[in-house]
Amino acid sequence: MSLYTSMRHPHVHVRLRHGHARVEHEYAGAGGRLAAWLTRRLGSMGTVYACVAITVAWMLLGSRAFFGFDPYPYPFMLFLGNVVQLLLVFVILLGQQVLGRTGDRRARQTFEDAEAILHDCEQIQNHLIAQDLHLASCVVLDEIEQGQLTAAAERFATPPSMADEHVGVNARLAARITERCGTMGAFYVATLFQLVWIALARAGVLRFDPYPFAFLLFLSSLAQLLLMFVIMLGQQVLGRAADRRAEMTFRDAEAVLRACERLQAHLRAQDLAIRHVVDHMTACGN
Repeated sequence: MSLYTSMRHPHVHVRLRHGHARVEHEYAGAGGRLAAWLTRRLGSMGTVYACVAITVAWMLLGSRAFFGFDPYPYPFMLFLGNVVQLLLVFVILLGQQVLGRTGDRRARQTFEDAEAILHDCEQIQNHLIAQDLHLASCVVLDEIEQGQLTAAAERFATPPSMADEHVGVNARLAARITERCGTMGAFYVATLFQLVWIALARAGVLRFDPYPFAFLLFLSSLAQLLLMFVIMLGQQVLGRAADRRAEMTFRDAEAVLRACERLQAHLRAQDLAIRHVVDHMTACGN
């Protein structure tokens, strides 16, 4: 019969049942999967080389010396470039969120694993303390040996917690905009806005912005410039929770290391009491 009944951390059972996080576990929908696929494919030097090759070919073939369909200053190429850049902002944001969910879940699991290990170390420590009490009733230790056993039974301290970082109004606004932009809804809104604008301009309703839609390009460039700074701040704010969790995981790992050292010291101290028991039983047998 055991001297102590240990209680496992609830995360242990969840971890064994679900296993580690995988990309396929994340529900992203058709739009999210497409955005993640585009983000993977666009994030390569091949994309850079392709863009440079297309741009150079367009400038040569579109010039008046060749086909002349888009001569200098290449208004249609600039128009397409701005449209693609604006739409890709939303697609890449969504793709990064989808691809980052698995990593974030895995980081949370690592943090919870460290918490569970620390909890189990404390349970082992409690078990050893229960054994100390039982051994103390069976043998008589001298003052030095009793001091070693008492010191080994001291509880180890849990890791300190971190206070939440202060986030101002501007940071919260940037984080909210970043979250809202990283959706297929934002992509559809941006696409619909540009298509409607072009249709109205072609129909003569927006007479101030005929082809090549200079004002639309101005708005697109301005939106990209402002969103670049907002998204940079928003991603920093959204990443702070992961940074705090990483630091807590690091602190937990340090606490587990100290706990293991304490447990080893406790086991060495118990060796003294066990040696007395064995010597006593040997003497009785003789």
